[in-house]
Amino acid sequence: MMPAVRVPVLLLIVVSIGACAHNPEPQLVETPVRVAPLDAAIAPGDCAEALRRARAHPDLAVDRVATPRTNPGRVLRDRSMPSAVARARYNAVSVTVLVDTTGHTDMSTFRVLKTTHPWLASRLKGVLPKTVFDPALLAGCRVPRMWVGEYSSGTPPK
Repeated sequence: MMPAVRVPVLLLIVVSIGACAHNPEPQLVETPVRVAPLDAAIAPGDCAEALRRARAHPDLAVDRVATPRTNPGRVLRDRSMPSAVARARYNAVSVTVLVDTTGHTDMSTFRVLKTTHPWLASRLKGVLPKTVFDPALLAGCRVPRMWVGEYSSGTPPK
């Protein structure tokens, strides 16, 4: 290197080292917080506690989720579908509904999360009251639980 170039480079290095050497240490501030206690595990057969927790939180983690005994999605493949649904390259519908302890749906909780055509959701809404489910289980007890039904056909658009 030439002497004229060495001086600015050397000056830049010295300034960089000096700037880094004077960084103050960050001050850590501890803020006391109160942590909510975790719910204890439910003893097997303690159905009163299992029902209480499931009613308070319908999306509670359970040992077995509610499952339909027959496939409610079969009604989406009938001949009465609108031509827009039949011609579509991709169809999808996602719904939720609460399944009670007897395995029947509470249609007042029915919600459509997404659909590519309103006909798909209306067909599911018509068949779910007739569908029998195996109810969710928690600690060996039947509990109400939200069920999510997702059905699709074709390849989703990119």
